Amino acid sequence: MNSYRETLRYLYSLQHRGMKFGLRNTTMLLRALGNPERQFPSIHIAGTNGKGSTASFLASIGTESGYATGLYTSPHLIRFTERIRIDGKEMPEDRLVQYVRMLRPFIEAVHATFFEATTCIAFRYFADENVGLAVVETGMGGRLDSTNVLMPVVSVITSIALDHTAILGRTVKAIAREKGGIIKKGVPCVVGRMDREVIHTLRSLAKERGAHLVQSQRKVSVHENQVEGLTPVIDCLGKTVRIHKCPLGLAGAHQVWNAQTAVSTIDVLNGLPKTRRQIKRVTSTSVARGLARVVKNTGLHGRLETPGNQRRYIMDVAHNPDAIRTLVQTLRRRGLTRLIVVFGVMEDKDYTAMIRELSHVMTLLVPVVPASKRALRLGKLAMSARKAGIRVADGGSVAQGLRNARRLARRGSRILITGSHYVVGEAMAMLAKGPGK
Repeated sequence: MNSYRETLRYLYSLQHRGMKFGLRNTTMLLRALGNPERQFPSIHIAGTNGKGSTASFLASIGTESGYATGLYTSPHLIRFTERIRIDGKEMPEDRLVQYVRMLRPFIEAVHATFFEATTCIAFRYFADENVGLAVVETGMGGRLDSTNVLMPVVSVITSIALDHTAILGRTVKAIAREKGGIIKKGVPCVVGRMDREVIHTLRSLAKERGAHLVQSQRKVSVHENQVEGLTPVIDCLGKTVRIHKCPLGLAGAHQVWNAQTAVSTIDVLNGLPKTRRQIKRVTSTSVARGLARVVKNTGLHGRLETPGNQRRYIMDVAHNPDAIRTLVQTLRRRGLTRLIVVFGVMEDKDYTAMIRELSHVMTLLVPVVPASKRALRLGKLAMSARKAGIRVADGGSVAQGLRNARRLARRGSRILITGSHYVVGEAMAMLAKGPGK
């Protein structure tokens, strides 16, 4: 295996092994690699929505604070190496080839999955590059997620909502127990805005494990200043962090809460005497810069994004009903309605609820099927929309749907591209080639 293309082909072939929940394979692979996960301090993040944005805010703050900061997220939008970054720079292709060549015998010995292998590669890379901090996002759930081999300095749970119910549980309490599985003995856990039932479940788990649970809205006060457009400007006041009139680098009112969770995590981190040797105090100045420069410092995309100068498009990876609801609230708040919506999801999603939410800002649905075996069929999307009284146009692949949406859009009409990461990623790659492609 000598080329990057061959390496990717091998890694993607592991996807046919599906998802395996449990830490045995990951533990064995990491042992073969010398347990790199123990060689750097980490922040571990779970949550139904907001974990990618919160992780990126924290990684950006780490970079602005002078750390070499690793960031591990999933899935990627365009390139595999987006998943593994240090200070916003993707892992070099030749390093991925090197690590897969080294790890392949062990991957085959334990019959490891795609995510198990990728997680171990990320941790070895971070250790070899001597990162001062790694921000690590779970793949799905928490308790049995491959990333849960970490012993972080702080754990974070951004939100709990119904998603992946066939795997994680059919109630928010059951999902909270799974995601709360990242809470470790003696390690503080910061949680975002959640309802009382979920907080009670997480607090019980934290008490069992001797961990301090910190509610972000009680730790740090946040105020959004009135601004035009989609980008919030906030004041954020905690015990060790105080910032004023800070423009967030991510659009959408919901990013205020993600920023609040990130700042609360820094406030907790600053107060941990046992990590003082590893992590120096983070200043308010570096926090403000990190929040504002999050895209530059991490390469995060697909969050209420208008690509380049193509302002007729809005892209957002809202991949479940709760995320779509938040997206719609933000769009309505900014007067963005009567949109043409290019939309596609995976087959395990509650697409009917998502379409119902989108109907508040949608004048026409263009259903699409991204290049994934798990993608929902076109007919189901169209049928669901028509039952809800929504006009449906021809779709097809993401490229076909986007071309048709452009053809149907009147002058000044906006096109929203949302749903699965795969949909946004394919559309982003297409638009990067130019508006006429």
